[in-house]
Amino acid sequence: MATLNVNACIDADDVKEIIDTDLLDVRIHNFINMAYFRTLALSGKLGDCGGGDMLCQIQLLLAAHFLTMYERQTKSEKVDSEWAVTYMGVDGEGLKASLYGQQAMMLDCSGVLATAGMKRATIEVKGYIDLDAGDTS
Repeated sequence: MATLNVNACIDADDVKEIIDTDLLDVRIHNFINMAYFRTLALSGKLGDCGGGDMLCQIQLLLAAHFLTMYERQTKSEKVDSEWAVTYMGVDGEGLKASLYGQQAMMLDCSGVLATAGMKRATIEVKGYIDLDAGDTS
């Protein structure tokens, strides 16, 4: 059972306001804690778009994102000759895999969430030519 991180600015009731779930609060605390730790990199970077209030909104959306990845939300069911179910959300990787994750990225004016998990490019210089000295090494 997860204890809610004391520094998180949302709680299980906040999450239940935007998403239907039958999970116990202690289970939802896991998703809130993940959202809190994921937003540590945003601390101090959201001043131009709402500061701490925006950070709390992003934590809420991330908690809902993590919850939907765990407990897929049903959009529609069909029971005629074949049984079928359609889930809410979209296909994609990372935060793009749910509407909540996409909204969190949209609210993050720092761009940190959008670039998370992306490979970083590196350049290695093996040698150079000093054109001023006429060196061709």
